[in-house]
Amino acid sequence: GELVAQRERLVQAERVAAWRELARRLAHELKNPLFPLQITVENMQRARAQYPEQFDEVFREGTTTLLAELAQLKQIVGRFSDFARMPAPEIQSVDLNALVTETARLFEAQLAQAGIQCAMQLDAAAGRVPADPEQITRVLRNLLLNAIDAMPAGGTLTLRTLALGGGGVRLEVSDTGQGLTPEECGRLFTPYYTTKTHGTGLGLAIVQSVVSDHGGRISVESEKGSGATFRIELYGTPTNR
Repeated sequence: GELVAQRERLVQAERVAAWRELARRLAHELKNPLFPLQITVENMQRARAQYPEQFDEVFREGTTTLLAELAQLKQIVGRFSDFARMPAPEIQSVDLNALVTETARLFEAQLAQAGIQCAMQLDAAAGRVPADPEQITRVLRNLLLNAIDAMPAGGTLTLRTLALGGGGVRLEVSDTGQGLTPEECGRLFTPYYTTKTHGTGLGLAIVQSVVSDHGGRISVESEKGSGATFRIELYGTPTNR
């Protein structure tokens, strides 16, 4: 009975912590564009009252700022909305190696500009896997962007595939970047948690959601200062939603 009560208290505490993290992230994301909105409106009011001859110029500059900040707010709301209504995967036969190669090609210019070498280690036996190609591509793009962010001074990005028993496949994305602490690894897939200065913390939560909907598993292996490896295993048994 004591163990059950202790577990219930732990679950409740984790739920409260998750809501607090959500509230903190929303407040942080919305506060940034709201402040310049307020300042811009106040400047326009002041110009109208004190410098009417300059109001047209202030109005033009102010409306440009307002529209830009409103667009940012719309983007923030859109990201949270997209996460809330993730669609069920539309399963088809996917050549994982071809998908990895095609996605990596889209990042060639960005990788070159960042001074990052891309190494491909694709297992020819990986074959095809039942998956939603659009959603798996989104997963891979998120992981590639995270890897690029983790290597601001350049480095090596390694993409691997490996055939598993029972028709499963493994996809790995490794970087030689800053790495993560054990605490960061433990919280990394929590919605709205992020190790970045800027960001919603939704990228990896979306990745985990997609992998889970595909009946797969995702994990991360990392040490601070020694890079990180994100490992996805797909078995071709999507979950029912």
